[in-house]
Amino acid sequence: MGKHEKRSNNKRTKAQKILIFCIAFFLVILVGLATLIIREIITGGSDDSQDPGGILQPNTPGGVPGEDPDDDDYDEPEQRPPSTPDPDANLDGLNPLTGTPMDSRYDRNRPLAIVLNNLPEALPLNGVSDADILYEYPVEGGLTRMLALYQDVFYVEKMGSIRSARHYTVQIANAYDAILVSAGRSPQAQEEVRSLGIPFLNEVEGPHREIFFRDRNRIPGRRVESLHSVVTTGARIFEWLPKYDFRATHEANYVNSLNFVSDGTPRGGATANEVHVRFSSAKSTTFIYDTDERVYKVRQSNVDFVDANDNSRPVFANVLIVKTSVSGLQGDDAGRLDIVTTGSGTGYFASGGRYIPINWSRADKSSQYVYTHEDGTPLNLSAGKTYICILPRNIDPTFG
Repeated sequence: MGKHEKRSNNKRTKAQKILIFCIAFFLVILVGLATLIIREIITGGSDDSQDPGGILQPNTPGGVPGEDPDDDDYDEPEQRPPSTPDPDANLDGLNPLTGTPMDSRYDRNRPLAIVLNNLPEALPLNGVSDADILYEYPVEGGLTRMLALYQDVFYVEKMGSIRSARHYTVQIANAYDAILVSAGRSPQAQEEVRSLGIPFLNEVEGPHREIFFRDRNRIPGRRVESLHSVVTTGARIFEWLPKYDFRATHEANYVNSLNFVSDGTPRGGATANEVHVRFSSAKSTTFIYDTDERVYKVRQSNVDFVDANDNSRPVFANVLIVKTSVSGLQGDDAGRLDIVTTGSGTGYFASGGRYIPINWSRADKSSQYVYTHEDGTPLNLSAGKTYICILPRNIDPTFG
């Protein structure tokens, strides 16, 4: 074999090695991409045991995936959008969620319903002092989550930690014609979103992820796990919400079913200076009446319930306890629950340091809740914020 032929063979060998390396490199990339796609299809962002960010990471205000502004390194809009209430405007309307004065140009806006974590390691939460209505309801494992309803969120500094929705969360939000906000959802919740047609802002998937970001320093003086760091702000919501194809206001025929009076203390009610609600052996909530401020303050598992934004204690004029059927969700291998949100049932109402038994009803998943006295006459709530507990029928609160 001649020298020229040997050189030619050596060149071909090197070329073949380079070609083989390139092919192997691209195959590794393709396998990696295929794995990510398969994981995304399988999980669908619905497994709540995973990081609420799932495979995708929350977007920055510019919509760039994968950035993690842990230290509040983001830009908020400098001015309130013109479509939102003017803080100096005449308060000639009523907030439909509280019965308190607000600008009448905006009292028919659809509220925001934001799913909040309630694990001890995620507490304190952000933005709960500004919620108009705060729900607490059972989830799997004997734990609870919250659904915070806001008629106007623009001035709320931060809201979180945001977690995933359940199908009954979707149903409750729909009772208020609300826009649902969460970080993930169960498969049943996604089906309910499709069935009811409720607008849904989901941090884990979908086209509306710009409103979310992670802030592991959301609790002053403590750095939280990434799992508990998903938040949003009122200004951020109002920056992006007008860009989404959602109906912003209630339909013309929408009439709020909640009745408010200046003082809804139930006549003839029994003493309710302390209301203790045991959701399970693992979780309890206690409401303590402040006779000077005439509001209820909250303790969870013997710890004061506070707002991480300013360390304030949320206060509530009303405590509603709705008793309903709570059972294991048939066919669900994650131990999720099924909570009945329609039909009718019994419950309790506390305000002004007194309580009475009540009845509740809801015609279907698109109807509002109706609360009445036991004789069927409408129930009047005290003007102000309301805390609503969803409780299994076999559990009663205690009053003192």
